[in-house]
Amino acid sequence: MTILDKPGLSRRRFNNLVLGAVPALTVARPALAQSKDLRVVISAVYRKSFEGFIVPKMKELYNVNVIPSPFLSGEALTRAIAQRENPAISLFTLDQGPWLQGKEVGLWLTLDPKRAPNLENVFKNYRDPDGKGSALFSYLLGLLYDESAIKAANVEAPTSFFDMWKPEYKGRVTIPQFSSTFAFILLAETDRLLGGSLGGPFDKGFAKLRELRPNIASFVGPAGQYIQLFQQKEIWLTQGAHFTALQASRAGLPVVWKLPKEGAVAVAHYLGVPNNAPNLDETYKLIELMLSPEYQKQVAMIDFMGPVNGKTELDPAFAAGFPLTREAVESAAQVPWDAYGRDRIALGERWQREIQA
Repeated sequence: MTILDKPGLSRRRFNNLVLGAVPALTVARPALAQSKDLRVVISAVYRKSFEGFIVPKMKELYNVNVIPSPFLSGEALTRAIAQRENPAISLFTLDQGPWLQGKEVGLWLTLDPKRAPNLENVFKNYRDPDGKGSALFSYLLGLLYDESAIKAANVEAPTSFFDMWKPEYKGRVTIPQFSSTFAFILLAETDRLLGGSLGGPFDKGFAKLRELRPNIASFVGPAGQYIQLFQQKEIWLTQGAHFTALQASRAGLPVVWKLPKEGAVAVAHYLGVPNNAPNLDETYKLIELMLSPEYQKQVAMIDFMGPVNGKTELDPAFAAGFPLTREAVESAAQVPWDAYGRDRIALGERWQREIQA
């Protein structure tokens, strides 16, 4: 998994992806009709751009009231399973692992690119080969730390994934609760770097994370909680997403994201439409808008996510400082989502017993 569709993306085309200006979105406006409500589950990590752009645009163009509910990916999957016999939610977005698990149990509708042509503009390796969904954006996980706090404490800036275990960070590290897919990613990456098997059982990862407990100050859920903890000076270091540092920096916090010497971890966030979803015509209009170059630019420049539509062009000044470089993404580790789908419940129970208890 990379941000690039390697077979067809030249260096010149990649440069064009991240430079320039985006042409205005042109969509024919339908005649006024009675408004419809469209319920969707999203992630809080891109809520700002979604509510600022997608919600008013759907109302303006189609007279559709989009009603978003933010959930962690594991919680979104649980809700999708619970409503599968009588869907009330028309669209779910969730990290690739939970989305794949939903695919395996037959939750998602096969999408028709004729009804949402931007599906075919998404990089090929970010489209489900069976047509059950598409990535919405991508991001990287690496080292996330409070630069001013560690300087004040005369602590050396972290460079390695395993710096989280250093005694200098006692009581100053946060890690996720298992309802967040970040917890599984942390477990899998710890295990991988210690030579564990890609498909589990993750014994080396669990053992090493048990050693981390003296350093753990708290367990978090949504990514926004990291910013709150940094703001309150309760934590100094974690494994986190590049967008969290950029969002924190925009809020005036001295939070830095760094590529660890072991490399980052690449993650994609997917969308899926439940079988028998209500308001399917409006759902396709929503997908087309969310995958449009115009919104892909918004989700990058407002929420700092990596675009997956190959026609997206970012402003040059923004692109120059954006950490999702070609080199960082291509060298990033992959998440063993098959193991997550197979063992999610058992791993969550073990996490609760051995790490979070």
